[in-house]
Amino acid sequence: MLTIVNLNPLNIYKMADKFLNIALSSGIVSPLKISDVATIVAGADVGAGATLQVQFVITYGNGGTATLLSQELGAADAVFIPSTAAQKTAFIRGIWEQIIDGVATPWNLPVLPSPSESWDMTTSPAASVVPAAGERSYVGQNDTPSGSASFAGKQSIALLGDGSTTADQAVSPFLSIA
Repeated sequence: MLTIVNLNPLNIYKMADKFLNIALSSGIVSPLKISDVATIVAGADVGAGATLQVQFVITYGNGGTATLLSQELGAADAVFIPSTAAQKTAFIRGIWEQIIDGVATPWNLPVLPSPSESWDMTTSPAASVVPAAGERSYVGQNDTPSGSASFAGKQSIALLGDGSTTADQAVSPFLSIA
């Protein structure tokens, strides 16, 4: 006689975990779990000056954590490390946006942006540009839209900074995820 045992008596099914691909300085693209995130905070900085490294700590609903550690600010291949309060806030906002995108993605697509790509470190602006009184918020698509600042203020932007160079550069790949 065959007996079937229901191991899930309440018929509760757990969805597959979602992951965000993040490029590391080693050239490896490593997945970071973005399912069940409870908090994201900028952890204590490590070192100072050229040896400065920043940490971002992700805490999950079950109490587990993951720590993103940047390269050293003075490392040969480090261009921009988000080290000011505003830069850290923008980076955290970018991760939250990826988490929201992950929730909106079908359950059978667990890796963002795709299995072979890494997050391009973009985020939305901290605050949209509000059009001047009497101007429309929609800007026509032509060569010189009159309200282009309003339109541009609504677009996603790369997380940029001047770190160790004078020109704005994209965030450097992180050293590790632990």
